[in-house]
Amino acid sequence: MKSNLTQHPCKGKCTEFKNEQCKTCLVRESVKIGCDYLPDDTVVKIHGDDDTLYVFAMQSEINPLYGYIGEPYAEQGECIALSDIRSATAAEFKAKHRLTKAEQAIAEVP
Repeated sequence: MKSNLTQHPCKGKCTEFKNEQCKTCLVRESVKIGCDYLPDDTVVKIHGDDDTLYVFAMQSEINPLYGYIGEPYAEQGECIALSDIRSATAAEFKAKHRLTKAEQAIAEVP
């Protein structure tokens, strides 16, 4: 099997690169794995008056604290901090919009 170290992104840039994956890359990979969302998860924005349901597309490769979301079937989306979104609840999914706190309280009552 041919090594891919000649194409490694740290080659020629990182002082830690010694013909094997450096600590910088290992840290970056461990952060990327920590994302709570999977592609096609339904999410809502936590802040603001936007009650739209969004679909999580992917975690940013440039900054793992951000991700891309978009409206279902939209070709373009937006980059947003992962801390500014949350998973949509079952009641929100059924209502097809983000619920207010009062609506959430009513939805939780059996």
